[in-house]
Amino acid sequence: MINGTDFVSNPWITTFSPFTDLLGNGFFLIPVSFIGLALYIKTRNPVLVSAYLIAAGLLLSSGSMFVDYPEMAIVYTVFTVLSLIGLVLSLYFMRK
Repeated sequence: MINGTDFVSNPWITTFSPFTDLLGNGFFLIPVSFIGLALYIKTRNPVLVSAYLIAAGLLLSSGSMFVDYPEMAIVYTVFTVLSLIGLVLSLYFMRK
């Protein structure tokens, strides 16, 4: 028999635990970056991609997912700031 209690009570943690056990909590940068790259390839719009990366970075850094690992919240905050810089630069160069 299969016991699905862990999956029902913690689906997010149970699904991604093999990846976070191998790579740590920095693993979530990989799918967020991959989705951002796919979004850029599809739209060729750096403003849209930067806005997505800002939203994803803010959600990941402000969530309680990294209560035990506060350094990862700092990494995601830096990721968000870099996305904000990309947004400002894309808007600046689009006007010229």
